Amino acid sequence: MEEGKIKNTITRSFELQDYTIEGTELSGFWADLVSKEELVVEVNYSPENKKTFSPEETGTLTRKICNKCDSFEAQLPTNTKCEVTFKNLGGKIYKSGQPDFGPEPREMKELQVAYRFYVEYYV
Repeated sequence: MEEGKIKNTITRSFELQDYTIEGTELSGFWADLVSKEELVVEVNYSPENKKTFSPEETGTLTRKICNKCDSFEAQLPTNTKCEVTFKNLGGKIYKSGQPDFGPEPREMKELQVAYRFYVEYYV
């Protein structure tokens, strides 16, 4: 890439293992390249070796997912952003770097999220 130029397309993704979180199993995983400027990766996290996440575990998992989103964004070109929709926590959306995010944790059989990678602007 030439110096001073900003990419305006999604040219890479992360691998399945990059979405894993210790203490969970991936019970669902789908990736959809919506356009060259947007990629949506849906992941369902289930508890490992038990039936449900406690409210405390759901809160911890939510923070880990937010940290994962921040980490993903840090590895991408500056104009490619990451956000996460917590589908079964009221559809709350975390945008990378958001300081005051915290949906109400509760007992859950699985946590369904959608990571969205998108180009913020065009050059």
